[in-house]
Amino acid sequence: MSPAATKDLFRKTWGCFPTGVTIITFYEEDGPVHGLTANSVCSVSLDPMLVLVCVDHKARSFPILRKSGRFVMNFLAQDQHEPSNYFARSDTEGEPPFTFTKSDHGYPVLEGNIAYMDCKVYKTLEAGDHTIFIGEVEEVELTDGDALVFCRGKYTSVVPLV
Repeated sequence: MSPAATKDLFRKTWGCFPTGVTIITFYEEDGPVHGLTANSVCSVSLDPMLVLVCVDHKARSFPILRKSGRFVMNFLAQDQHEPSNYFARSDTEGEPPFTFTKSDHGYPVLEGNIAYMDCKVYKTLEAGDHTIFIGEVEEVELTDGDALVFCRGKYTSVVPLV
């Protein structure tokens, strides 16, 4: 007989699935850069180019993202565990201690990433204790480097099998 589905088992099961790590950045109206670490991201559509990020309603910056109408999905490089940890916290205030440039649309891009996508919010959907933000990609930049990967509660890297 299979074990019953529990929140703990659900979380542990998803925790063994390796994911890339992103930081979603955006601005508060007339305010500083805000961001959150997210690994619940994926590609949705090629035509139009759509991506999604799932954000917990309890996240401190959730209401700011909801109002912003736009976000940048920064794909973290293997050495960017410090920004990942910083934006995963809920007790940060003021300007983040990292360097940002601006996308062509004027939104914050974390320096040192391996790629970013600047997106306007296309649609939002409430799903349980999260909101799914679907973004229409309007700008993409890709550089060289290896991605930061998260699995079983730890940062790791991808090692090619061949």
